[in-house]
Amino acid sequence: SMEKVKLLVIEILLFPITFLNAMIPDSSAVLNTVNKVVDWQIEHYSDMNKNRIYKSFGDLSWENGVFLSALSEWAEFRNDSSLISWYRNICERNRYSLSTANHRIYHADDLAVCLMYATLYDKTGKDEVIHHTLSRLEFIMNHPSKAVFGEKSKHVNDRWCWCDALYMAPPVFARFANITGNNKMRDFMDKEFWDTHKFLYDESESLFFRDAKYFKRKEKNGEKVFWGRGNAWVLAGLSRIITYLPSDYPSRSKYISLFKEMASRIVSLQDKRGHWHASMLDPISYPDPEMSCTAFFTYALWWGINNGVLDEEIYLKSAINGWNAIVGSVQKDGMLGWVQPVGQDPKKVTAEMTEVYGPAAVMLAAMEILKFSDGFAL
Repeated sequence: SMEKVKLLVIEILLFPITFLNAMIPDSSAVLNTVNKVVDWQIEHYSDMNKNRIYKSFGDLSWENGVFLSALSEWAEFRNDSSLISWYRNICERNRYSLSTANHRIYHADDLAVCLMYATLYDKTGKDEVIHHTLSRLEFIMNHPSKAVFGEKSKHVNDRWCWCDALYMAPPVFARFANITGNNKMRDFMDKEFWDTHKFLYDESESLFFRDAKYFKRKEKNGEKVFWGRGNAWVLAGLSRIITYLPSDYPSRSKYISLFKEMASRIVSLQDKRGHWHASMLDPISYPDPEMSCTAFFTYALWWGINNGVLDEEIYLKSAINGWNAIVGSVQKDGMLGWVQPVGQDPKKVTAEMTEVYGPAAVMLAAMEILKFSDGFAL
């Protein structure tokens, strides 16, 4: 009868969802993976420079800043006393300061570590934890750089003219606007973000160029050069910005539409095994998985689903596959392999390569999966 046909259709439609629910990563397995990865990374934290071509400037470098900020959130999320004392020790031994390695004031990379101080401040309420960060943010905001996008000058990086900057700086301004109640910080961030977007975003591809050097470059297959991790920095950065923006902030909906537009494009570029590649549009030239972009994209997708920004039915499979790809790249000793080292464009990646921002993204993704499984989002 018609009724039976209707019921059958409903069952067929529901099947993929039930099937997917069975594939949702098990919480204890997720924890197990993250603990292995984090333990390995902490054990090797102080000797990472051995394998770096570009040597890092200690705790406050952007690479470590990204790792430490994620680790501080993970530590508090799990209420893990040993991780909490580890990151607090790093805060204290640096006296809550920002990197002065290059004696620069405006550079977005130097702000990456500030989210760790925000986490510690939320926990302790101690003003000294945020003094350095506030003085830097206030100076940048009150004396905005006069650098012009696209012009060649030694001050060009004083503004966010490369896409990675959108992960390093805007979430910090947005979060500290909440901490201080200073709305000017948020408005400064908003103006700068959309200036960068106008400069680097390719509307026809729904992807970001890394910086002006790549506008005319082509991959071997004739496609434009869109770097995997560069786009992952932007999408993951958007997750953070939207999290920190008040629900009634005028341009919040613009950030959400950009997030959705990019997410839709990005899932179409994921391979069958759940990986993304160093080059978004030429996976054949870069056939190996690249785990820093894979992990940041995976984080952003789970975040989007948890916060009602992405439709679960459309995105859950991609989010699950991304996590499985991460798990498959963790080596026996806990090292996350296939992570492209510091760079600015697609490069060959090997199983032996790793870098601290890989585990950072793994922790952020895991937090979202655990929130999803426990049925609560931020």
